[in-house]
Amino acid sequence: MVAQELDLTALRRVYGRAGSRWFYTRVARNARHWGWTEPGQSKWRLWRAQRQLQDVLGHKLALPAGSRVLDAGCGAGVVARAMATRFGLLVTGVDVLDFHLAEARRLSARAALADRTDFHWGDYHELPFPDGGLDGGFDGGFDGAYSMETLVHSYHPARALAEFHRVLRPGGRLVLLGPMSTGPVDQLPAPARALLEPYLDAMAMGGALLYHAGTLPQLLAGAGFEVEESLDATPYYLPTTEAVHAYFRLPWELLRRLGDPARWLNLRSTVEMYAVREHIAWYVHTAVKPPR
Repeated sequence: MVAQELDLTALRRVYGRAGSRWFYTRVARNARHWGWTEPGQSKWRLWRAQRQLQDVLGHKLALPAGSRVLDAGCGAGVVARAMATRFGLLVTGVDVLDFHLAEARRLSARAALADRTDFHWGDYHELPFPDGGLDGGFDGGFDGAYSMETLVHSYHPARALAEFHRVLRPGGRLVLLGPMSTGPVDQLPAPARALLEPYLDAMAMGGALLYHAGTLPQLLAGAGFEVEESLDATPYYLPTTEAVHAYFRLPWELLRRLGDPARWLNLRSTVEMYAVREHIAWYVHTAVKPPR
């Protein structure tokens, strides 16, 4: 059953448990996203792959320095800070988890980026900004918006996309990066469903049941966007999938046997989902809000 409203309890379970906090802080360097590896590069350079994925986002946004951008589901603000430092963007992040926002603000202040990154509590299905811009802020709306692997948590993807469209200025750009099933989950082979459906439930990834690689462009068009590109980036993501599976397969087996596996959902994601990788695609969608 897919939730029809924000489920903070489930998201806190995914991101707030001690095992998850340790994984993101110590292993992923506060990032909550996968990686991008070019042909010929070593798959073992995971932090480089994370950085390169951030660069892919910045290049797809294709916005001049000083542009104002929305980060939908900002986590600890790693991507927001990358967009600010490497692309000169002014980033407003929203997230529904208070500890994410506290981390994002602390880390941005420590990096002397508080003037270029700003973080607010907000559900991206009901953004706390009026049409076309920030309340009392700038004219013309956001120049860009992005979701770095957060749309899978959406309880109503069409509504979220409509909100992104609403707060963008005419001509504003949207980039969505993330995993999705190659087809409807309920039509996958039974062994794949037996692994994937409990995982999606445990990770609060209801959006993954509501769209897939064949339907997300239609949802974007339905929200009023012109789809510029729908890039199947799976070959660039797979090296990270292979590397993290190799790194964490044995630790996960030990933790699963000796303790409560629910404490280590993120390790589970790096190991168990490897078995269904042929049914998972990673896409980068780039879309534009048409000019008036």
